[in-house]
Amino acid sequence: MTTLVELGDRYWALGLPAAARAVLGRAHDAAAPTDAGPVRRLAELALAVGDVTAARKHAAEAAKRQPGAAARVLLGSAQLAAGELAAARMSFAAAIDAPSATPAARARARLGLASVAEIQRDAAGAAANLMAALDDLLAAIAAPKVALATRCELADRECGLFEEVVARVVACGRTDDGVAAFAAAAEAAPDAPLRLWQALFLAARIAHGERVLDSDVDAALAAEAEARPSSRVVQLRAIERSLRRRAADAEARPAAIAQLTALAGQLEHEPGAEAIVEQARVWFLLATALEDDPATRSRAEDAYRRGLRLRPSHAEAACRLALLILDRGDADGALAEIERALRIDAGYGLAWRNAARLADPASPGLVDVVGRLLDAAAPGASGVAGTAAPRLVTAAAEVARGDVLAGVYAHGHRVKNVLGIIGSRTRSARKLAEGELGDRLRDLEREVMALYEEWAQYLRSMEASGPTVEVIAVAPLVHEVVAAAQARTSVSIEIHVAAAVPDLRGDRMLLREALVNLVHNAADAAERTEGNVSVSVRPVATTSAPAVEIVVADTGPGIPKSELPRIFVPGYTTKETGSGVGLTIAERVVTAHHGRIQIDSEEGRGTVVIVVLPSDLGGFPGLGPLAPLAGGRSGGRS
Repeated sequence: MTTLVELGDRYWALGLPAAARAVLGRAHDAAAPTDAGPVRRLAELALAVGDVTAARKHAAEAAKRQPGAAARVLLGSAQLAAGELAAARMSFAAAIDAPSATPAARARARLGLASVAEIQRDAAGAAANLMAALDDLLAAIAAPKVALATRCELADRECGLFEEVVARVVACGRTDDGVAAFAAAAEAAPDAPLRLWQALFLAARIAHGERVLDSDVDAALAAEAEARPSSRVVQLRAIERSLRRRAADAEARPAAIAQLTALAGQLEHEPGAEAIVEQARVWFLLATALEDDPATRSRAEDAYRRGLRLRPSHAEAACRLALLILDRGDADGALAEIERALRIDAGYGLAWRNAARLADPASPGLVDVVGRLLDAAAPGASGVAGTAAPRLVTAAAEVARGDVLAGVYAHGHRVKNVLGIIGSRTRSARKLAEGELGDRLRDLEREVMALYEEWAQYLRSMEASGPTVEVIAVAPLVHEVVAAAQARTSVSIEIHVAAAVPDLRGDRMLLREALVNLVHNAADAAERTEGNVSVSVRPVATTSAPAVEIVVADTGPGIPKSELPRIFVPGYTTKETGSGVGLTIAERVVTAHHGRIQIDSEEGRGTVVIVVLPSDLGGFPGLGPLAPLAGGRSGGRS
């Protein structure tokens, strides 16, 4: 029996919950009626993976087989997860009153009562229970009749519980009471091993925005590490603090990674729920140490996955993993992790912010993405919301973007005027200068005036006056655009125009400006790799009138997948001297013509921009508006 339970713990520690559940199930079937070990483990595992029904069932059986404070706390936790508040309150109260209750068991029960009170909006009751939990823990390590080594062991073993208690004490505004409780414990037992917990209390206060010095936390941890060099818990907290000091990254990070890797290896062979929690903490810390370096991000992903196998209910870790996955361009993988985070905590703000990164209003899969997010947060919600939620997402994005562009337009003329003044004064200075200085001023004048013209074009595209609609022959327009771009670059630009391309209807000046920006961008990119550019035009069939497809391809350095969602944001650029408005102009003009623009890029291979424009606007009342001052973009994508 013991062998099966140990094997189940080992599977759990390896991040194999299904295998652990199977082995523990066999141990439970073979256990004596009074042996609650296997079924208690099953309840803990079910809680960890979010299986509330199984947790409730196994915890109730464990409490019947072996009544006691620990079993009552486990049952209360399962009932709380199931939303059975009255039953949970009774179980936690029974755990506190149990004759065999340890200080840690009472503290856990009081934490449960505090959670019930918070759900019921009883702030005073929650605070009272949290302070009582803190008093229980402090009294245990300040007990004068208990050996110091035993109290140090308790301080290490219940470190995670203490961190949760003090974090919630500070969050509910009882910091002063916590300080008084520590002072009372130190006075009652001067030899109490308080330094580690004092450091954690100070860290909780810093995290809540209180004015506490980081050096005080570090000093307390250093003193405890010196007094107890073999304490793995103290070592782990010290590593965590070193990683938080961003200024010391260059020195602290490699050492922290090596220490955490070694700790993970040690903990992997230790069974038990406490070791599993600590092992998950080590993997999450290791992931944060690895994720800032692009060269180690794949290792960071693996570390987050290992930690989440041990603690599947860690919403923050799931969100951070989602960002790493999204950064390498795997939107589906990122969505799965965000769904996990929302299932854990439907009100978690970081999960929703990450979700917003995936809910692209221009994506044809928006309805599916929003539906999955809604179902993760509240099962069945997508059926109720139907297509209304995606429409709201799209409208909200358009309003937000319109507000941003309105602000740009309002202040843009001042920027344009300043650029004009700089260009004029640079020109005057160049006329007075000679030699190398004159050459440098000429270069500066050219760059400033190019930026002035580009910015002026952008502002003109935002003016409230409506565009002029006319019939446009595509071939002459494209040849004109390529000629204008070729005059400003040494990169070879090839052009291919198919036969029988239909005419377009629209504003010729705006379309020319949009295409010039696209070809200029491609030429600038190709110049960096001594590559080339091609522009091709062909007719394409649609469900209504024929459309015209214009493809601008370059063999430049390409754009990272993680950057593609930002390319149409005003100000975004990959060029050192770029203004970041060229693609914004192109996207606005194409959208106003009821067309669509798509960009596909791969680092090291180049970028392809595809513009599809309808040849006949008969199905539309005219061109879509360009000016955010008139209420934002209303021209949709076809």
